[in-house]
Amino acid sequence: MKIIIFAAGVAVGYVIGARAGRGAYEDLRRKWRGFAESDTVQNVKGDVKEFAGRAASDVGGKVSETVSKVTDKASAKIDEVTGKGGSSSGSASPAV
Repeated sequence: MKIIIFAAGVAVGYVIGARAGRGAYEDLRRKWRGFAESDTVQNVKGDVKEFAGRAASDVGGKVSETVSKVTDKASAKIDEVTGKGGSSSGSASPAV
C-alpha cells in the first residue's frame, strides 16, 4: 500500500513539475541558493558543525572508557579462569 502512495506522489510531482516548466525550476534553484548561502544559514551551519564535533568527542571519550572497563573485566575473568590472577582461589601455580 505504501508503494502505491509513493508512486502516486511521484506521478503528481512529475506532472506538476512538467507543467511549471524550466523557468519555475530555475527560479526555485536561484531562491534556494540565496537561502543556502545567506549569512544566517552559514552561521547556523557553523554552530551545528561545532556542536557535532563536541558531541562526537564526548561520545568517543565515553566509548573509550566503556571499552577500557570491559577489557579490564574480560582480562580479569580470563586470569581468574586460567589461574594467572594474583587473587585466584585455587592453589594452582604456574608450571616451570
